Order: sequence, then C-alpha cells, then structure tokens
Amino acid sequence: MKITIYSFLFLTILVVASISLFANINAQLKPNVKVSPACGDTSGYGMELNVNGFEPNSNVGWKLVHPETQTSPTYGYFETNNTGGFTESEYIEGELEEGKYEIQFFDDADNDGKADQGKKEFIVSMSTPCEE
Repeated sequence: MKITIYSFLFLTILVVASISLFANINAQLKPNVKVSPACGDTSGYGMELNVNGFEPNSNVGWKLVHPETQTSPTYGYFETNNTGGFTESEYIEGELEEGKYEIQFFDDADNDGKADQGKKEFIVSMSTPCEE
C-alpha cells in the first residue's frame, strides 16, 4: 500500500514538473516574423507582414531604424490576435536613405513606444534600394 502511494505521489510530481517545464520553454519561444519583400525603393516601401508569437490580444509596436544613424523615420502599432499574431500590409511613405535598416517588433501593451520589460522583441533586416 505504501509503495502505491509513493508511486502515485512520484508520478504526480513528475507530471506537474513536466508541465511547468514545457510552459516555461514555450513562453520563451521567439516570435515568427516574415516581412516581404526584404528590400524596397528609396521613395517608399510597401511590405506584407506576417507575424506570430507575441503577447496574445495585445499590441505590438514596430519601428524602422537605420542602424548607422539610429534614426527612426517611421513607427506604428498592430493589435495581436489570440495567438499573438497579425497579418497586415504597411507602406512607409517618404524618402528613405539608401542602406540597410532594421524593422524592430516588440510587445508594447501600453503603446508608449518602448518594448515592455521582459517581453518579446524581434528584429528583421531590410534594405533600400533592392540590389540587382
């Protein structure tokens, strides 16, 4: 009888620990971000965004940053669905300097333009103009 109780307790602890470990690993997965195309014209840049893995039913901030000058000519927000994702089209108007850029995506529940502490961030590279 004692062996059965100890076996049951051991299995219960093992299952609870496994679930907890899986939840922690799953929470740390990187978001999946696809931006198409990965380059654009200096006179404007249209892109399709397919994003998933951020905070569900919240907001994701994004900004275009020129890594050399650290200028951010444009930024915005998207609402996420129940999987932390969204699919949107975005057009960046105006003249862009030639060169490589980063499109930074980050959880920003309070829309303050700053990544939420301890939440997810992801960076995608793009360039202007497209190299042939």
